[in-house]
Amino acid sequence: MEIYRYKFSNTYSNEVQQTFINVHRFDKPDVFKTAWNAWIGKNNELVEREKRRLFNLGYKGDIADKMYKSVRYYYKNKSTIKNEPKKRRTYIRLDKDTLAQMDEFICTRKNKNAKPSESFQMFLEKHKDLVETIKTTFSEKGVEEDYIDLKIKKTFKNRCFNHFKNI
Repeated sequence: MEIYRYKFSNTYSNEVQQTFINVHRFDKPDVFKTAWNAWIGKNNELVEREKRRLFNLGYKGDIADKMYKSVRYYYKNKSTIKNEPKKRRTYIRLDKDTLAQMDEFICTRKNKNAKPSESFQMFLEKHKDLVETIKTTFSEKGVEEDYIDLKIKKTFKNRCFNHFKNI
C-alpha cells in the first residue's frame, strides 16, 4: 500500500500546537523562523523521533522542510474555534401519486417547447386541488408554506429536466 499523504503523529502535532503555535501565531515571518529554529533546538528529541517515524513510513522528501512549512502555513492558520454543525431542515418527500401526476403532465402536455416555469404554471392551474392538498398536509406537519411552494416547484422542474434529459 502506497502512502500519498504523510501526517505527523498526534504527539508531535499537539506539542507544536501547544508550545509553539499558540505563542508565535502572529509573529512576522523573520521572527517566526527564528523562533522556530529555537523551538527545534529545545525539542530536538521530539523532532528527531518524528523524523525517524516519517522516514520509516517511507517519506522521501526533506522532513525538516515539511515540518517548517506545515507549521508556517497550516498549524498557524488553523482555527482554534470549533464550528457547530448547522441544523438541517427536515427533508420533505412528495408522495408517489403526486410524482406520477407530475410525470404524466410533463409527458402529455401540448406545448413541448414551453419552458419548465411555464409548464409549472400550467400544472398549478390544472391541479389546484392536488397542490392545495399537499400544502394542507405539510402545513399540518409544521412546514412553512414558502418552503412547501419551493419544494413543489423544484420537484416539478427537476422532473422536467430528467424527462427531457432521457429523451
